[in-house]
Amino acid sequence: MAVDLGLQGTVRLERWNPVTVSLHNSAEALQGEVGVRVWRGSEYRRDLHVTTMTRAVQLPHRARKRFTFSIPIASVTHPIDIFFRSDGQVIAEQQLNLREALSAEHIIVGLSRDLGLDFLATAFQRHTRVAYLRMPELPRVWSGYDSVTAVVVKGVSLQRATAAQWRALHQWVLRGGILVVAGDSQYALLQEPRMRQVLPVEVLGLEEAHGLPALASHYGVPVPEVPLVRLRGRLTAGEVLVGTPEVPLLAQRLLGHGRVVFLAVDYAAQPLDTWPGQKALWNDILQPSDQVDYGRVFAELGLLDDSHPMMKLLSRPILNYPSHTLLSIILMVYCGTLALIFWWMRRRGGGRRRGWVAVVFTVVVASVSAYVFCQERGLRETALLYDLSILEVFYQQAPSADERYARARGHLGVFSPRGGGLALIFQRPDTILRHTFHRGMGKGHEQLNLRLEEQTVLDGIKLDPWSLRVMSVDGMVPAPLLVQAERHATGITIRLKNRGTIPLHGAAVLYRGRLFDLGQIAPGAELFEDLYVSLQSSEGQYETAWQALYKRRGGRSGKSARYLQEVLLQHYFGEAHLSQVSQTPLLIGWLPAPATLVPATGTPTIRGMTLVVSYLVPQNS
Repeated sequence: MAVDLGLQGTVRLERWNPVTVSLHNSAEALQGEVGVRVWRGSEYRRDLHVTTMTRAVQLPHRARKRFTFSIPIASVTHPIDIFFRSDGQVIAEQQLNLREALSAEHIIVGLSRDLGLDFLATAFQRHTRVAYLRMPELPRVWSGYDSVTAVVVKGVSLQRATAAQWRALHQWVLRGGILVVAGDSQYALLQEPRMRQVLPVEVLGLEEAHGLPALASHYGVPVPEVPLVRLRGRLTAGEVLVGTPEVPLLAQRLLGHGRVVFLAVDYAAQPLDTWPGQKALWNDILQPSDQVDYGRVFAELGLLDDSHPMMKLLSRPILNYPSHTLLSIILMVYCGTLALIFWWMRRRGGGRRRGWVAVVFTVVVASVSAYVFCQERGLRETALLYDLSILEVFYQQAPSADERYARARGHLGVFSPRGGGLALIFQRPDTILRHTFHRGMGKGHEQLNLRLEEQTVLDGIKLDPWSLRVMSVDGMVPAPLLVQAERHATGITIRLKNRGTIPLHGAAVLYRGRLFDLGQIAPGAELFEDLYVSLQSSEGQYETAWQALYKRRGGRSGKSARYLQEVLLQHYFGEAHLSQVSQTPLLIGWLPAPATLVPATGTPTIRGMTLVVSYLVPQNS
């Protein structure tokens, strides 16, 4: 067994990093599982636990197989264990000491035939490392890029990547990654379908030039006037950073939360390879952040646990206990009936037998009534399971509806009034467990098992009575909505299509302080609407966004569903006012179903609610 940690041995703390395990079986055929064991949680909050990720393996005689896991590395305190076991027996095992691993604050992946990016290791204030990968080494799931700051492609065809590799790269860019495409003499590689889909320019060919005056003028650093070859193209989407739309030298376009940057010249050839302004150029391309991601650090330390949506939800009366009025009426009727029977028995003197029969009958009727009307049925289940999800649909122009994606962030809660264990099945196999902790009177046990099969299964969840396990998960799913939008002088025109199997309730568009109700969109239905800002009255100036949307959520829902909606809106919008979040058109809606977990036989009923959001970037912007 051989193990490769990170990208060419480099890891990034507070991120998910790839681990590749290579197995070679020189003995008889084996069947078992390969796994990675990591320590997670915080000693500060006394919630240190082990998460084991496993995959089923079949190893014929003389077989060689490679498996890649994405694992969270929060610190170098605890080692990582990798093992292969068959029939409960560990056959091979290896331990990685993270104190000996190379770590960096920025990791840049180079897909090129040269080593022309080495200068980036010293170009920024924070420690940076460059990892040159071959096409077969590219991650096949988006979480494999979680530690990567940028991917630079030059002289390599992305058409050679497998469908899974291209999907992972595409999803990573949508989530906030930076894809840099640089030019060289092989301009035809940038005219391939996958490149045309994401580039901000249309590459037309090559042209000769003497120097780069636009680059020298922009950065104030002279560029030697030597003969060179650059790509000829025209802007089709996004913006030009250096040059003109007819002759773009440096351009970019937004893709979801990420960016695709186009550089028309070869950074590793003359004159750019020795140009003094190269550091400023790459600062504009990568726009590296020198700030620490305190959100991830605080979450790992448990400092944000009390603000978790599940903790806010459980602080509300989500258990359906009987009202005080109902209890008072039942007690008054019960006590009054007994008092009346005993008064009748005392006054008549006789008929005691009939009187005691009436007493027994009253007690039985009252007991049955209390059992039917006064119980909290959730307390009779093994656990109460909540799935609050936020589905962010990325607005993008894709040639195929199958290449439109949404980010699913799930906030899960398992409350066990009686104690016990259960397993959770996730809807997507590439779902990752970002964060977990426990609360309550009982104890959350320290072993969690994540089985990575056709469906990702999280088992080993064992809770004592009256304890709570809270989880935050992250994943990518096919977009349930097809969204198109175009801004005009008096408003915006939108086109929506519900691709899912569940109606979208309470659909609305928030724009310039106005809230446009779209109603319910049935599965397969398509909506075309012109929204005029001047014809719609504005909402309250000092009203927060979540309050305005909560009042206009539409549909009839029970008390429990209203609590779920309120918590999701508060978590997503915070205390931002309506005017602060409505400069870019925003679509919202509700799916009254879980978006993270799959209902399964033997598991508790999933109480789920999904908030669907999509920022509508106009096509002509």
